[in-house]
Amino acid sequence: MTLIVSLVAALSLSLLGSLLNDAAAAVKANEKLAALIKAAQTEGMLNLVWGENTFRGLHGVRELVSGMNKEFGTSIIANWTPGPSQPQMAAKIAQEFAAGVPSTSDVYIGGSETYIATLATPLMVLDQFDWAATFPQIDPAAVSLKGAALEISGRFPGIVYNTKLISQNDVPKSLKDLLNPRLKGKVSTQPYISYFDILSGPKLWGPERTVDYVQKLSAQVAGLMRCGEYERVVSGEFPIHALACGEGGVLPFMEKGAPLRYVIPSDAAMVTHRYCAVPKNGRAKNAAKLFCAFLMTKSGQEFQWNVDRQDSEKFPGTRYNRILKELNAAGVKPLDVSVDYVMSFPVLKYAKELENIIKIVGN
Repeated sequence: MTLIVSLVAALSLSLLGSLLNDAAAAVKANEKLAALIKAAQTEGMLNLVWGENTFRGLHGVRELVSGMNKEFGTSIIANWTPGPSQPQMAAKIAQEFAAGVPSTSDVYIGGSETYIATLATPLMVLDQFDWAATFPQIDPAAVSLKGAALEISGRFPGIVYNTKLISQNDVPKSLKDLLNPRLKGKVSTQPYISYFDILSGPKLWGPERTVDYVQKLSAQVAGLMRCGEYERVVSGEFPIHALACGEGGVLPFMEKGAPLRYVIPSDAAMVTHRYCAVPKNGRAKNAAKLFCAFLMTKSGQEFQWNVDRQDSEKFPGTRYNRILKELNAAGVKPLDVSVDYVMSFPVLKYAKELENIIKIVGN
């Protein structure tokens, strides 16, 4: 009896200690957030520059900033200016940092790990911040480069095909299936062969296997098309496209009744990400952090889904969170691609080699 009482007492003390630690962490997070909100309110304005296709341009910025102000009790205003492509904007911010002048945009939105990498080397241009310590809803796994880049949504590169033109027996469920002789002349891929460079990394196929595969794939390919041109799959010009940039670009066609389906290949499953980052040389770094953090709230995730059919697989209850769980249950474990990972091997070198193989198709 004494032993049981002692065990209960010990467990109670352990539980109490855990609760007290959690409470202390919550108080500390609240204090950090309060200080950040106060500093952001003092800054008062965000200067935002990105392309009109990102977050629906001005309309989307207004909705996001309004949501941010409601979420954090601020009254920050935003000045949005249409800007260049994401790689061009990254180069511009890096040049401004090197020159010692303020960043054109207080926030950088990057739809690729490699875009973010250009802002981390040779100079770390991005402010490194402890997101999870300030915003408890942010999964620490969504943070790269010691806080320099915050994942705000994910995408599962995959295969899109026309259900009227590809028989059920020939539906590709893996990249290997695309080498089926019956699919020769029915497949398209991207001119920049996106995501195959990720396959070349040490955690997936490696460079030799990937080069061998792309050489074989090039014999199957009928032509090249860019992400988003899925009307060419609908029309039957290319009954299959791989690797597509994500389901987000395909769903609007499917929702209108187009005969398309999307498959995440079992032998090349990965999840890549869109990022929000804060340049060190921004004028409103505190407000910029609130903006990024808002994108990782329930409202911010719903906005991204409504606009781009993208959300974060690391945010509970999202569509991509459910897809990830379904894949795991089926025994498929997608590689969680991070900026740290793509910087661990010569991804740009691999990308160029693969692009040189596939470009003969377009000539």
